[in-house]
Amino acid sequence: MPINYEKGILNEHLQVRESAGLFDVSHMGQILIPADEKNIISLSKFIPLDFNKVNFNRCYYSFLLNNNAGIIDDLIISKIQYQQKDFFYIVYNASRKKNDEEIFINHLNNYILLTNNSLIAIQGPNSEKIINFITESKNLFFMQTKTSNFLNKEIIISRTGYTGEDGFEISIPNDVSNQFIEILLENSLIKLCGLGARDSLRIEAGLSLYGNELNEKITPIEASLTWSLHKSRLNDESLNGSKILTNQLNGEIKNLKVGLKSISRTMLRSNTKIYNIDKNQIGYISSGTFSPIMGSSIGIGYINKSEINNKIYILIRNNWEELNIVSLPFIQNRYKRGG
Repeated sequence: MPINYEKGILNEHLQVRESAGLFDVSHMGQILIPADEKNIISLSKFIPLDFNKVNFNRCYYSFLLNNNAGIIDDLIISKIQYQQKDFFYIVYNASRKKNDEEIFINHLNNYILLTNNSLIAIQGPNSEKIINFITESKNLFFMQTKTSNFLNKEIIISRTGYTGEDGFEISIPNDVSNQFIEILLENSLIKLCGLGARDSLRIEAGLSLYGNELNEKITPIEASLTWSLHKSRLNDESLNGSKILTNQLNGEIKNLKVGLKSISRTMLRSNTKIYNIDKNQIGYISSGTFSPIMGSSIGIGYINKSEINNKIYILIRNNWEELNIVSLPFIQNRYKRGG
């Protein structure tokens, strides 16, 4: 997937917000793991889900955790019946494939790496209307999934995405993926979009990116993702870093993830240091972009929680520029909830 197509990032960003965009995210990793007891025990060491309470055809946002509760990767996990067998279906980040697959290979049995499947994302308010020309999906709600058929091939359809808009991600065998995409692009409501718009859309939606907001030194609690942890697992010493997570829930946390907005027209960029009024560094910007919807530069960052109610600054070309701390997400997410 390129950074952008011929009409540019701004056009693609608005295309997704106003109608629908098509992203080829086949660089992501995909794996099917038999949902048996031995694999559940192995997965439970790394993933803070209660797998006995994971429902069929439901998607869960979660993580692979290291011994210090740091995030090895963030994942979308579903439980599905695929080719008449029960599997956990996991989608993971391209940048972490080597790390994740080392864990999968060393700890799991009879897994299937879906290296011959493409992954296509349709995002935007017209997504349901577009995909229903190919397969019935109106009865799916946000974070639900199902299997279907296209040209006699089994495909996996999840009502998920990375833009804050309604949308779908479809795992489809490579030998029929071109036909699937060609049918989609016959619809004038959808256009191809690239990595640039994907990034600006997810920042507006307040969504974290591995390597920016997430890494092996940041825990889910520090990343303001406590909601994704199954609380029953936090007292389970078989989970990596469970004691650290419990301590952090009890208040042992230093930094907070925040939304940032430029007061001037200065562009916010990742790895920019953040300072307090005494010019002491108190944090950093993890992601930054220009928001076409807000008409200003926005970002996500981490700051010392003791400074949350104080003025904060960045140093740009020897000028101190004040930033506003704002709530995440920057825009209202428009997922189709219910079900």
